[in-house]
Amino acid sequence: MQAKPFLLSFLTTDQSESFQEPTLPTFVRLDLDSELMAMDPSTLAEVFLHVSFLRSALSFLKEKYWLEEKHAPSRAINFNLFIDQIFESELIPIDFLKEFFTTSSVIKAKTLTIRALEIEKKTITQIRKRAQIDRQIFATVALEQMKILYSFESALQAENKRLGQWLGISLYHSFDRLDEVLGLNYNSDRGMCTDLQINERLYEGAGVGVQSGYSTVLTALQMINPAVNSRFIDLGSGYGRVGMIVGLLRPDIDFSGYELVKHRVQSSISSCENFGMSQHVHFYTQDLSQRSFQIPDAEVYYVYDPFSATTYSHVLSQLIAISRRQKIVVATKGNARSWLVEVAQKESWPPQREFDEGNLCLFESASL
Repeated sequence: MQAKPFLLSFLTTDQSESFQEPTLPTFVRLDLDSELMAMDPSTLAEVFLHVSFLRSALSFLKEKYWLEEKHAPSRAINFNLFIDQIFESELIPIDFLKEFFTTSSVIKAKTLTIRALEIEKKTITQIRKRAQIDRQIFATVALEQMKILYSFESALQAENKRLGQWLGISLYHSFDRLDEVLGLNYNSDRGMCTDLQINERLYEGAGVGVQSGYSTVLTALQMINPAVNSRFIDLGSGYGRVGMIVGLLRPDIDFSGYELVKHRVQSSISSCENFGMSQHVHFYTQDLSQRSFQIPDAEVYYVYDPFSATTYSHVLSQLIAISRRQKIVVATKGNARSWLVEVAQKESWPPQREFDEGNLCLFESASL
């Protein structure tokens, strides 16, 4: 069974008792595991994307409906009309569920969320049992589809902002469970103790917060579109999410990630090996503030604001030197932007390209 028919069947099967009392797992069909087991990795990836999007959509739908009622207390909201309007905008990616929603109600959203969570969990469990090639296909298909969904979200939010409307659905953390497939386990950050001699911003115990969001990395990779066989360096690579994404989507690129915290590097290396990408994705434990360390030449550099002012000065002086002998692109996440703005002005680089209201910026050095 393909992804959409399977989801439509499982999610919309009438379970009146469970709708009245939505508790796990009274409604879970006994054949869910066997149906997921029979799916190829590409279909499993589609299932994962649909149910992960659906969870965010349901949260958005409930909040949007509450706001509609709040702003129109004197009139009854036509639920079907409300659903029609939402499916013409924010919920287009799951339009195959529209008919079900028009005969449903907001009350059912809680049970539908539980069903989506159960499918998501079992899908992740199933693909993690598969061979390396299946996990590679699953992750690659998921990332390619995520690019489309993030582009959809970005265009929708830009239009809403232009019209002065609420920005709408947010997909920033919707697909974070892909980390489980990639093997990005943040538990080793628990209880970590920072060496007081180190002044770097290590985001102790931040878990997924150590990493750039999937939307940020995918947007950066898409907008930069590195030339074939480019070199890509991540300065402060955390648990390796950037490297895993680049390695899966662009196996022609030689990627290197440098990270100060040793257990994060070990986790990154393990994830890389489990996906058979050690030939083109590399991770190193490195204190970038060390004067003896020289940043290798590359076409693309990625910086997620992990440094002290002293380290920034050392790192940026090297990037400037590299930019004077070859053209480079520097992608910044968060507050790293302000440091590169100053560099760009002094070096007469072209104006940076900004995305997500400046949270992601792409700086290109001047032509030689």
